[in-house]
Amino acid sequence: MSDIIEFLERMGEDARLRDASAAELELALAGARLEPAHEAAVQARDAAGLQALLGLGALMAVQLPAEEEEEQEDEGEGDEPSPAEESLRREAAVA
Repeated sequence: MSDIIEFLERMGEDARLRDASAAELELALAGARLEPAHEAAVQARDAAGLQALLGLGALMAVQLPAEEEEEQEDEGEGDEPSPAEESLRREAAVA
């Protein structure tokens, strides 16, 4: 099984091999020492067949929407002014 994994890794790393024609793929498979069933699945580009041969389960992912943040009231409403704000108000009143 490690031979097929190594071949798939090599195929994923090499863009030319990943997008190879049937003849180029057959050439690459010639030296790979794969089991005939694995080789046939690679040549057919049968991902589901390879998953079944390797005993892999279905690949699934779940995506949930993010929770929306609650709107916050303006900071100035109902709160006491900060000392800096109070100081600015006094200076404005004096001027």
